[in-house]
Amino acid sequence: MKNISMMCVTLLIFGSTSLKAQNVFDKIDNALNKVDKASNTAGKAGGTGDKLLGFFSKKKKAGDVAAQNSTVITINGIDFGALRVLNENIQKCKGVESTKMKYAASGSIVQVQHTGSSEDLLKLIQKSDAKDVFADKNLEGLEDGKIAVTLGKKK
Repeated sequence: MKNISMMCVTLLIFGSTSLKAQNVFDKIDNALNKVDKASNTAGKAGGTGDKLLGFFSKKKKAGDVAAQNSTVITINGIDFGALRVLNENIQKCKGVESTKMKYAASGSIVQVQHTGSSEDLLKLIQKSDAKDVFADKNLEGLEDGKIAVTLGKKK
């Protein structure tokens, strides 16, 4: 009988320890589940935020290069109608993302966002319908980010 009571005590101790260990494992499992749920919720919220911001960002055209360059073209001696036509011709050039036109009788400006260098842009414009304005005889300057043109110069 003594052996049986010792065995019962031993089983109670091990059983109690086993239950306590199982309780600890259950608590760890519950904590991990909570962390997992929080992570999933944060991931879903981030994905939703990215989608919402995507609606407001400018869409890229196929083939656009991420790095855009800016060139300011100054044109002296041009009237407003000719400047508007010139701006439209520049917009048609390959690699031109956008243009902004500013007219003044003393000198007008076309700011161009484009791929490639300013020299590459000039070459493209010289092949377009604006080639007469950008003829070599009218060029006053060419450097990175700037092209200067004067029309009606004396020969």
